[in-house]
Amino acid sequence: MGQEKDKTFKLISNEYLLEFLNMLEIGIEFDVFDDSEIEVLTGEQISIEPSLYRPDFIVRIGDFILMLEFQSTYIGIMDIKRFKVYISNFDLKVNVNNLNIIFAVISTAQNSKIAEYCINEWNCFNFPLISLLNINEREIISNIKEKINKREDFSNKELVELALTPIMVNGRENIICQFKETSDLMNLLTFPNDEIKESVYGIALMLANMYFEKDDPMRKKIEGGFMMKLDCVQEAIDEAIEESIERGREQGIGQGQVLMIKNLVDDGVITVECAVTKLLGLDCKLEEISEITGLSISEIESFKN
Repeated sequence: MGQEKDKTFKLISNEYLLEFLNMLEIGIEFDVFDDSEIEVLTGEQISIEPSLYRPDFIVRIGDFILMLEFQSTYIGIMDIKRFKVYISNFDLKVNVNNLNIIFAVISTAQNSKIAEYCINEWNCFNFPLISLLNINEREIISNIKEKINKREDFSNKELVELALTPIMVNGRENIICQFKETSDLMNLLTFPNDEIKESVYGIALMLANMYFEKDDPMRKKIEGGFMMKLDCVQEAIDEAIEESIERGREQGIGQGQVLMIKNLVDDGVITVECAVTKLLGLDCKLEEISEITGLSISEIESFKN
């Protein structure tokens, strides 16, 4: 999992992280834990080959470590062997306090069950395979739409459920369609406070990062649409641009904001979609925006519309 995925977890408050975990029904009562007992470790693990030997999500809750892997395809033997290495690698390199490690896979391809792999009769690896396919996402969507029309308030659970609807369906095309519908619906919501808004968008961004590659058009659309709605992200982008401009002044660089935005894109500080928004706000020519972001003129015009 890349660094950009780690950042999305920071958008999800501990309260709504526990709400999300409760919905997975792992077999643990998460409601009994408080803020001080929760620590997201996903971005902290050091490994020989991080991209291969690290699960998607690691969090310390109380006196145990929870690891989650998100999977959209059927789990085979090689996948299970890889999962086993996740645990061994973390236990060897990071788990200095010998905390109990719980590993689970969130699947959009299989129903819930206990998966098992035995090397021999003395060495077996078991873990829960968790699926949300048994939850009726149509009922959740219908309820949200009805409440929007009636201008009724939403419960925290309903909002978290909405963010999770893309992994309540099976098959890539269905997942893509559900992401589109969920994204459109979330754009119509009025959130009661910033914490739940950032957490719900954070969950949706997290799932988009898990199920789509970095250059996937669907992921870019979700990131471009959601990130600019988050006050904390917008503030971070503005601060990064201001810091870069100030650094440029100190170094005698006088090309201005456009060059700084280009540098931020090149360095991976901001997404291409965020850069387009900033450059459009500076009234840059479409040709110049295309050169900086790598997007075509038609893509930029579509994004602008």
